[in-house]
Amino acid sequence: MFLGFLSLLYFSQTQAQVVVSKPDGLDGLLASRVAQRKNPDATTKGYHILIFNGDSRSRAEGEKVKFDAEYRYFSEVVWDEPNFKVYVGLFVSKFECMKLYDGIKGRFQTAIVVNAKIPYQPLF
Repeated sequence: MFLGFLSLLYFSQTQAQVVVSKPDGLDGLLASRVAQRKNPDATTKGYHILIFNGDSRSRAEGEKVKFDAEYRYFSEVVWDEPNFKVYVGLFVSKFECMKLYDGIKGRFQTAIVVNAKIPYQPLF
């Protein structure tokens, strides 16, 4: 019993040391987030998937509705004279974009991955 008390006393007096290291690129991320807060319209390089490109607004909106019924990703109809375009997804990495593309290419045969300027993604 006395030996257990001494070991408890010894362990309670030792102090633990915690070392915190900062990952590479954290300064750049923080700087970009500060810039985004100062300018909410700031964009970054990213990717969309174009699922429709044509001159019919009703067909474009129909494709958007069809996509929205099956998937929970960003989608929008854009008028880019002389055509309406339906873009889906907001991705920073091409890898993430390709995962969605692989899932929808059978349903939307004309889908293509496009480079785009996208708004900064929220941290949470």
